[in-house]
Amino acid sequence: MTKNIKYSFLIIGFIVFIFLQTSIAKNYKGAEYRTHDAFLYGRFEVNMKPANRVGVISSFFTYHEITSTADWNEIDIENVGRYDDMMQFNPITRNQVGHERNHPISFNQYEEFHTYAFEWTPDYVAWFVDSIEVHRQTGEHINGLNLSQKIMMNIWNPEYANWVGEWNDYSLPTFAQYDWVSYSSYTPGAGNYGTDNNFTPQWRDNFDSYDATRWGKATHTFQGNMCDFLPENVVFNDGKLILCLTNAVNTGYTDVAKPTLVCAKAFENGNIEIKFSEELNKSSAETVSNYIISGATLGSAVLSKDLTKVTLTTNNFISSVATNLIVMNINDIWGNIISTSVKTIIPTYIPEFPLHINVGGLLVNDFLADQEWDESLKYGFIDSGDGAWPSNTQIANTNEDLIYLTDGEATRKYNIKLPNNEYDVTLMFAEKYFSSSGNRVFDVTIEDKLLLDNLDIFAEVGKNAAYDFTTKISVNDELLEIILSPEINRVVLSGIKINPIPNSVGYNSNPLNKYELLQNYPNPFNPSTKIEYILQSKSKVKLKIFDILGNEVGLLVNQTQEAGKHTQTLNFKDLGKNLVSGVYFYQLQTEDFIKTKKMLLLK
Repeated sequence: MTKNIKYSFLIIGFIVFIFLQTSIAKNYKGAEYRTHDAFLYGRFEVNMKPANRVGVISSFFTYHEITSTADWNEIDIENVGRYDDMMQFNPITRNQVGHERNHPISFNQYEEFHTYAFEWTPDYVAWFVDSIEVHRQTGEHINGLNLSQKIMMNIWNPEYANWVGEWNDYSLPTFAQYDWVSYSSYTPGAGNYGTDNNFTPQWRDNFDSYDATRWGKATHTFQGNMCDFLPENVVFNDGKLILCLTNAVNTGYTDVAKPTLVCAKAFENGNIEIKFSEELNKSSAETVSNYIISGATLGSAVLSKDLTKVTLTTNNFISSVATNLIVMNINDIWGNIISTSVKTIIPTYIPEFPLHINVGGLLVNDFLADQEWDESLKYGFIDSGDGAWPSNTQIANTNEDLIYLTDGEATRKYNIKLPNNEYDVTLMFAEKYFSSSGNRVFDVTIEDKLLLDNLDIFAEVGKNAAYDFTTKISVNDELLEIILSPEINRVVLSGIKINPIPNSVGYNSNPLNKYELLQNYPNPFNPSTKIEYILQSKSKVKLKIFDILGNEVGLLVNQTQEAGKHTQTLNFKDLGKNLVSGVYFYQLQTEDFIKTKKMLLLK
């Protein structure tokens, strides 16, 4: 499924279904708020906090009500709930041609209200975040935006998981909050607001109450939308406009659903991040006794600012073991109490280097196959389509032609789990479609840094030629995040190469000048195996054995040892326990180092 689906569903959707009433009776109920009047050009602003749910769109946009796609005019700001660090801008022009931009932002948009705006003139459309211009489009397609448009806001759940993420019913209910909306007319040379003072403020609605003279509440749906829009899901509360996405029974601004434990993942330092389906009560979420992990001592529980994640600190948790977490007695902000829930903690992952990924393609030589991101996986793309080219296509500037013959087309983001460290990261590109410059232009942001601005592959190396970009990146949260943002047409990415930088934190080219726990040998084994480890300096050492549940079943070493390489022989018969075949873990602990590895006993 490609990005064109996002636009093509609207053709039938708005023309055939735009004014159908809620008698269609879809399973979910959303909301849309729209002006009666339409506006031609101007500056449109909103102060809002979108719904923090995967599979949900919270929007602020203008739209020309159409009878034909030849009259399509629309300008979008869309907050896609699967991203907390990115939003989408999109002018959709005549014959329903989209010009989408996914734009990285430097804050979590679900933590607090921010002001978003766009200026629409005959010559450009520019988007603003907290009064700073972040993106501008000009050119022929902007000339086609010349029909008056209504101001609209809505919340809905699209059918298209590749765009918004996989829908789950535990996301309900959810709410997008709007503090105010304002409109300024386009008055070039005579205004007092906006870029070059070319705009004049006309009105601002603070949403203290429903103004029926200016706004209407929608009662329609469209194809590709899993919800109907209901007037009762437009609510005014405490000086805010609340747009509600609910089930068909419990509509409006209320919540009777219990929170759900979505996932939990471990970090190398022993911390555990727990994700919940909705916003939690701080007191109950930060009560440590509401969490149980077998074999681990819990230190503290800290609720995130967006109220949906809890970070647990531990003293003796084995981060590389898939251990169960039990959660109980936690309330959401409405007072609903979670059912006692059990979830397996996703263990930490340390890849083998060099790490190579064939973006958009299959396993090739030492390049791993592409895959869609999931928290339980080691790497993957978010929202992409695969592109492949004939095997006889020759790619200049490389001996790795096969990697460049597949692409992750329209990839918005690529996530890769990595230990905290510094890395050389190489992105591999090739232009195989366009035969001149200016047809494909995009930006690349890695770890919140804009590193490639207006990349035009053809302008750099021409057609059917490899263009590699290498940069040094520091990873501090065990996740490398790559965002690709189109300026003109779609992005392409063919491959990723990652290597730790020698002598950086956590890496040393001298194997004896560091702490390290090596893989046991033989492995699998029966009944004995050897375990080797390296001490950087004289240290108090513990070498422990754990079963798959995290229970300690043996202590091989508990003494002070000199710096250097050490070898210990483990014979499971000597442990004095009736241990069965299966996976076990061995852990090296010193004052400054802790590491765990997996081994397999076969009887």
